[in-house]
Amino acid sequence: MSSLPFKSLRTSTPSVKFIAKLTEDEKRDFLNSFDLVFCDCDGVIWHNLYEIIPGASDAIQYLRENGKKVVFLTNNSISSTKDQLKKFSESNIHVEEHDLIHPAKTISDYLKNKNFQGLILCFASSAFKQHLRDSGFEVVEEFLFFSLQKERLIDGSVIDLHNAIYNKDPVKAVIIDVDFNLTAWKLMRAQVLLKNPECLFIAGAADPRIPFGGHELLGPGVFMHIVEEANHRKAKVFGKPGAELGELLKHTFKITDPKRVLIIGDSLRSDIQFGKECGFQTMFVLTDIVEDKYLESLHLNECNRPDYVIANLSDLNNFM
Repeated sequence: MSSLPFKSLRTSTPSVKFIAKLTEDEKRDFLNSFDLVFCDCDGVIWHNLYEIIPGASDAIQYLRENGKKVVFLTNNSISSTKDQLKKFSESNIHVEEHDLIHPAKTISDYLKNKNFQGLILCFASSAFKQHLRDSGFEVVEEFLFFSLQKERLIDGSVIDLHNAIYNKDPVKAVIIDVDFNLTAWKLMRAQVLLKNPECLFIAGAADPRIPFGGHELLGPGVFMHIVEEANHRKAKVFGKPGAELGELLKHTFKITDPKRVLIIGDSLRSDIQFGKECGFQTMFVLTDIVEDKYLESLHLNECNRPDYVIANLSDLNNFM
């Protein structure tokens, strides 16, 4: 990875430091500058679909051996906590459940702190909804009003559309996360429910795009913004890069000096910009990207410029 085109980026963004270019003294200063690490998973620990990235487990072990607490911060609530912990175990990375943070967990924690009681309409994965139920919350059971169909389809009937949107369930909170079956009528239903100012509007992952199959596809942030725009109302976001998530992390991990925290990720918006807004140090992971003009194409600015850039997390192995 030494052939990466660092020179052009160094010229335009002199504040960025490349891990591979640090002197021994700079490496020592860097390693001593943080105590807590928030580490992204997809694109850092493993590729999409959970293909482990070589050397990632050794890098995590290196950080821990140097006294760093490592917490895994992901926007992925598609898989259950149990399945994600199993994948970490298969990757030779030991993770306690409280050190794996994802939107279903942070939203459940938020609702518990509010002593929330009421019915939740949740646009998310089955695993996400089950996490809410396991946490003691009641989620709209869609099959109760989907008749015998697995998925309700609106065939053009105005009456059918009206009945779907203006359902009488006493919903007290609407949650939007990754839902591969999200449709227009569901968003309309959320819009109507959220006309009630007492109905909570909550979002998990807020990525406008998500990587899949070599492309960036529509992410949950797009649908969240549709509902926000329709109601002139902002969601409370408990996934990256939500401000509410940042406050929850600071409270949960008793962070008094944000500069003693390092966030590691491969997304300029979800990881780097989020980290900077929280006051954390930031490390951007390139993960095998070697195109000549990739770094120049990022158009870094004060909001998303990382403090450090590393080719792969494995470059931390034998760091000093």
